[in-house]
Amino acid sequence: TERIGVDYDGYPWIFGYQGPDLSELTSAKVVRLGKAIEAQMAVKSRNELALIRESCKWGNLAHRLLQKYTKVGATETEVSMRAGHEATLALMDTLGPLYRGLSMFSEGASAGYRGQIGRNAAIPHALAMNATFMAGDVLVTGAGCAMWGYHSELERTMIIGEPSAEQRKFFGYAKEAQEVAFRQMRAGVKCSDVDKAVRAWFEEKDLTRYWKHHSGHAIGLRYHEGPFLDIGDETVLQAGMVFTVEPGLYNPELGGFRHSDTVAVTADGLDFLTYYPRDLESLTIPA
Repeated sequence: TERIGVDYDGYPWIFGYQGPDLSELTSAKVVRLGKAIEAQMAVKSRNELALIRESCKWGNLAHRLLQKYTKVGATETEVSMRAGHEATLALMDTLGPLYRGLSMFSEGASAGYRGQIGRNAAIPHALAMNATFMAGDVLVTGAGCAMWGYHSELERTMIIGEPSAEQRKFFGYAKEAQEVAFRQMRAGVKCSDVDKAVRAWFEEKDLTRYWKHHSGHAIGLRYHEGPFLDIGDETVLQAGMVFTVEPGLYNPELGGFRHSDTVAVTADGLDFLTYYPRDLESLTIPA
């Protein structure tokens, strides 16, 4: 063998391997195929899209239950576990023993907050803290479901009690930023141009200091896969690509504001695979 094609030149460190790379163990030329593999993963087939759409259905149910059980005095862990458990039981009642998660990340449906509660919501990737919900909290959610190896992402900003004027303002800003990205996305547009449009809108509204990450990423077999809606990614959008769209704003005095929807690129726009309400009235929880 003269050449060996691999996605990694060695075993992933996350599993504890610390030995030599493959290229050190063979006289053959080791060729990295990571980009080629990701390119094949990027455009989803009709069957792949169907699995992601099915994932969105059960993530939607888990999120509905999450919102239902979230109330003042309840805790993050009990609400998240209850929502995921009940949604997964409904999934199993519907699909039965044929269901396969086939995911190393999760099994069944899930929904939670990952610690983005109150002022901690201003940390884009926080850690679950089993916080107790209080009136006035800004909440950033996350929901999805493993479906034969495929994933989806649904995130919403919710507020407990009557939103303040500042909360309303930032909620509206984050929602509009997502819509800016939506309007840019269609086959033939560069990933970088989507992110540039969002950044330009943030600058126009003097919001750049509240922004901390790019506008989204592809999703499918992995929660995060390429290409990315990032100013550094020149990949051209193609019909069948599936992305999360999630520009966010993070005010340390107020909390975080981010919706994320899973969408499929079409020739002239987007097919929305997630469908949970995005308006403030629907996402306000009585105190």
